[in-house]
Amino acid sequence: MFKDMLLLDDLELKKEDFITNDGRFYFGLLTQLRKKGFYSLDEITILSNMNDEVIERYETCGGWESIQHQIDIINDNNFDTYIDILYRENIMLHMYDDGIDLLHFVDVNGKKVILLKLFRKMSADSVQDWWDARIASYGTGYSSKIIEEEEIDFDDEFIDSCEEGLENGVPFDIAGYDVNGEEINCFPFLTRQTMGLLEGTLTMLAGFSSAGKSTWFVTVIMALLFHGKKVLIISNEERVKKFKAKFMVWILGKRNRYFKLSKSKFLSGDINEESRKQLADVQKFWRENYKGKLKFISIADADMSVVKKKIRENALRYGYDTVLYDTFKIQEKDFSGQRQDLALVRDSRELDKIGKKYNLIMLASVQLAEYMRGKLFLDSSVLSNSKQIKEILEGLFLMRTVYDEELDEKSKYYCQPFRLKKIEDKWIEEEYKPDRNAVWRILFVEKTRNGRNSSDTGCAYLLKYDGDHCIFREVAQCRPKHGEIR
Repeated sequence: MFKDMLLLDDLELKKEDFITNDGRFYFGLLTQLRKKGFYSLDEITILSNMNDEVIERYETCGGWESIQHQIDIINDNNFDTYIDILYRENIMLHMYDDGIDLLHFVDVNGKKVILLKLFRKMSADSVQDWWDARIASYGTGYSSKIIEEEEIDFDDEFIDSCEEGLENGVPFDIAGYDVNGEEINCFPFLTRQTMGLLEGTLTMLAGFSSAGKSTWFVTVIMALLFHGKKVLIISNEERVKKFKAKFMVWILGKRNRYFKLSKSKFLSGDINEESRKQLADVQKFWRENYKGKLKFISIADADMSVVKKKIRENALRYGYDTVLYDTFKIQEKDFSGQRQDLALVRDSRELDKIGKKYNLIMLASVQLAEYMRGKLFLDSSVLSNSKQIKEILEGLFLMRTVYDEELDEKSKYYCQPFRLKKIEDKWIEEEYKPDRNAVWRILFVEKTRNGRNSSDTGCAYLLKYDGDHCIFREVAQCRPKHGEIR
């Protein structure tokens, strides 16, 4: 930070993170100068911007000579490593202050190891994870929420819970009521098929680029918010303004029934007086119902250690119980070495583990490889290392664009759209003819708890996609053909 003060902007460091008085002083000094707009350091800058008390302390600590020495010996390319060492050493100091003997021998895989030496070989996160695992091995902590032991018996309590629907997950069928008092439909039939989203599980939506994966999740999240969930979005794909716009135009369309303001118009500032009034109403609605229940975090890359840290922090400190990770990517450091598909499996396991640990609904989007585009009937084979990933997931959805030929009754690729109509407690199929001028997506259910997936039934969902207003409509079902279209 002495060399490059802009590094202060990349971390959420606090003065309390520094144990020594000198460390706290120098951090406070740098922070003050950075707030004043400085991004490089020299003695004139310090002397001309600090009061007499700070300057006196600065000279007591060795003045510019002391800072110059640090600049000379430090390589700013190793900044992340230095920060990790800082966190690790602070963890150990706090453990020592709490009475933990770091010179004590512990048994690790049959070997006697001194804690201090063991931790010095680890990163800060690894020290924390090791200690968490150690505590969990004592039979306490979050592991008790993960592991269940019970003798099987068909007791009345179990039967009653099923009858009351308590074994279902959180539905994403509706998102409240519009200005006319009508239900705001999201995915009622999909919810029925999947039995909702379970806490402590990971559900993934996979699709090709520009299929609308993030927008699809906007509809799901609005339903989850309505059902009382608190949602954290972590994105390495889009920035917060685009997500805000998506939610805002969604509410405009689905709740307010107002479609004169599209996402592109909104982001470009093409807002008239009428639209401004509608937006004011959306503001009021949001603040009265959902303010403080939806949080967005943008990260620069796909570093899973950062993702896990943010999930843990927001789950434990702020009570977020649902997480969307958008979009699932391979970590940058994995491009030169480990196979990308294996990295995807590894990171999927990490998300699933943290979901189980903190009893969260975990959602994730993943982008399919372009060479798979053209395949008509999507299944898990479109994912790299599909078997391993599918085993991890509670739910797996696959989405693609609908080709023109699939809506042409004369084509061999016709997808046979139909709707289900309930007559005397029976669901009857009725032929459905989609608008050929509309934009459509097909959603395949590849894995679900009740076992009724698209591969078994041959059916998928036909979704009407309004990208201008970030709306998906569950319009019909269909029977996509197998094979490829180019």
